[in-house]
Amino acid sequence: MKTYKGIIRARIVSVRFASSGKIAKVNKFTGDSVKKWDLIASLDRKILQTGLDRQLADYEKVRADFEIFGQKYPDPQEAIDKYLKTEKQATLNASVKDVEMAKAVLDQVDLISPVDGIIMDDSNIEVGIFTTPAGSEIKIIDTSSFFFEIEITEKDIPYFTKPKKCKVILDSTKKEIETETSPVFSDGKKFYIRIRIPNTEGILLGLHGKANC
Repeated sequence: MKTYKGIIRARIVSVRFASSGKIAKVNKFTGDSVKKWDLIASLDRKILQTGLDRQLADYEKVRADFEIFGQKYPDPQEAIDKYLKTEKQATLNASVKDVEMAKAVLDQVDLISPVDGIIMDDSNIEVGIFTTPAGSEIKIIDTSSFFFEIEITEKDIPYFTKPKKCKVILDSTKKEIETETSPVFSDGKKFYIRIRIPNTEGILLGLHGKANC
């Protein structure tokens, strides 16, 4: 059995707003816990709703124009009439897509957590701030993904060819965790082993400890 020092790590998930706008609501801040599908923040819907309403009005106008043409020329025979019908149909199709796009943008005003976790960084978002898809990155610690990471040498790689039973002991809590190793991976410079944490209760990102494997 060998002993290795290591640290608790986890996946960090980043989420951003899909469109630009003014922040109208903030429900979660740095340090807050979130459940999957929890609302983190929302953009102001007024301008986007106005855009959707305008597209719907344009659609109604285009649709009416299409229906009128259809009644006047139910079975166009002349080439020019056939071309006009094709144009009317294409305009109607484009109008439908414009409505769908405006609705999709409106549906994306809410920023939702994709995982159970803890807000690690809220980018200092506040109600009234204007944001863009490139800004206001919210970082979430995926608490279901906690693992204990140790660094090994090249000489240790054969030792971890197959999963090995391990006991992880955290320095701060002296908590002992019975678990096993995952395959060796490398970042191109160093070699690491990730040891899964089956029970994440009381586990915090950055806790140090040792693994007896």
